[in-house]
Amino acid sequence: MSKKLKIAVLMGGPSAEREISLITGQAVCDNLDRKKYQVLPLEYGRDFKFYWLKGQKRFLADLYDIKKKTDIVFNALHGTYGEDGGVQGMFEASGIKYTGSKVLSSALCMNKAMTGRMYYACGLPHPPFLDFKEAGWKNNRNQIVELVKKNLKYPAVLKPVEQGSAVGVHIVKNEAELTRQINQTIKEFGWMMVQKYIKGEEATVGVLEIKNIITPLPPTHIKANLGKFYDYKSKYAPGGSTHICPADFAPKINQQMQSYAIQAHQLLGCHAMSRTDFFVQPDDQMWLIETNTIPGMTSTSLLPEAAGKMGISFSQMLDVIIEAS
Repeated sequence: MSKKLKIAVLMGGPSAEREISLITGQAVCDNLDRKKYQVLPLEYGRDFKFYWLKGQKRFLADLYDIKKKTDIVFNALHGTYGEDGGVQGMFEASGIKYTGSKVLSSALCMNKAMTGRMYYACGLPHPPFLDFKEAGWKNNRNQIVELVKKNLKYPAVLKPVEQGSAVGVHIVKNEAELTRQINQTIKEFGWMMVQKYIKGEEATVGVLEIKNIITPLPPTHIKANLGKFYDYKSKYAPGGSTHICPADFAPKINQQMQSYAIQAHQLLGCHAMSRTDFFVQPDDQMWLIETNTIPGMTSTSLLPEAAGKMGISFSQMLDVIIEAS
């Protein structure tokens, strides 16, 4: 009988997406095949410390302890510190094996401005945007407002550059709303972007590396039920959105999105898995919005749902991610 792989499932973290990460981590723990794996739940705390989870108790861990007790860490963190290259760097420096994308790819994909510039550089369609940090807003407020008015128009999409799960995203209808929302959020987030508003249908395409082959999953057409776009509530609340998978777009649109998702995965250096989000306009023009290196894996999440449409169960999908890592 082969020895079970000791796998720590890392969840939590100090970011705004902590609660979603805890749900993702629990879903991963619940679906890992106990015949193959010894599962060790591991929390990354708000205090930036690691804790083994045993029932309702927490036991302090350090990087040496994690390396000694595990064969691989399944990274189920979302947002800053866990999805942006931070924890990946700690693991690299400590010789700890982990799932998913490496430091550079994680940092690029977490930073929406850098992702957009990478898309542009390789000819992938991405909505025009303007990004700025707190000092830039303080010193060049009038110029930024004028550039938005001239080049992006209203409504426009305001979002933090380095957040996920639609945290801090606002659709602003005029200059007053833009200025107010930036003033309210830039100190918290530090780096903001204003993006051209694309009126269209939301979609996403997951990618898995199956036996060293970069494989696109069936596209999913997303319809938000609780808001005007696929925001935090629509993503995670029961009934918050309707997912049509395979997507009900024309076959050529679905195929093109899959091709773009593969290109984005390769361009950004993603590893094992990714998920690229799109807008599709009525004239069939499509726009890449962002690429996620650690897609959500909750009961309402898109990646396991799309994998299921290919006959890949949640448990099998986790096997694929671990094997590819």
